[in-house]
Amino acid sequence: MARRVTVHLITDGPRGPVLSGARVLFGQDPEAIARELGGMSPEEPLATVDVLTETVSLSHSRALHVDRVVYSRPHLLASWPNVVPTEGLTPTASRLVDEEPEPDADTPPRRRRFASYGIVTDPSGRILLSRIAEGYPAAGTWHLPGGGVDAGEDVRAALRREVLEETGQFGVVGDLIKVTSHRRTPEGGTDVYAVWVFSHVHVGRPTEPRVNEPDGSTADCAWFTPEELAELNLSTTARRGLGFLVEHRGR
Repeated sequence: MARRVTVHLITDGPRGPVLSGARVLFGQDPEAIARELGGMSPEEPLATVDVLTETVSLSHSRALHVDRVVYSRPHLLASWPNVVPTEGLTPTASRLVDEEPEPDADTPPRRRRFASYGIVTDPSGRILLSRIAEGYPAAGTWHLPGGGVDAGEDVRAALRREVLEETGQFGVVGDLIKVTSHRRTPEGGTDVYAVWVFSHVHVGRPTEPRVNEPDGSTADCAWFTPEELAELNLSTTARRGLGFLVEHRGR
């Protein structure tokens, strides 16, 4: 199944709120594209509204999976989803079939990823983290539960699955906190570009965490109080996600 990512922005039009969209190419930051669509400066507030998954059959043997990230100017949030045109979100799937231009022959191989991560809490305010196993990038650091969104899967279902696999907890996916991107190019290695979706997950009845995915990327998991987080060796994903949560709650 081919994968694509698009960005959409709710902004002011001559007759009220309008929704515009654009394709996200390798290495592009979704939020930066949204700001370009609206002619917005980096200082202007921008709200993350939703992430939608669209799957389309192209033929008997080929399908297209599109992850659509929706942003809005804050004062127009109430217009979602009524602002969606009758023909659906644009660019339409038919406009996204073509592959991106191939990079130059001397550029490193590319790998792209769309991932969903959770800031997982319980009623007492503890945070649930998983530790990355040896042999994986950032091995030994404490990480946010989550991972790659499978073809045909939406970001919320992927997050619920990952939390259960990595920690044994059943959580409810709540607020969408932030969508951002990350690019890592190790010297002589693969050019890795990822779009990261961060959401709040609440576990109403927490149990003793346990890793349900043997021989996977998770070596351990545990609940931590906010005070204990300062003593942990956190992954880049965890540091960014927890920072985004603080920003989100401060709005």
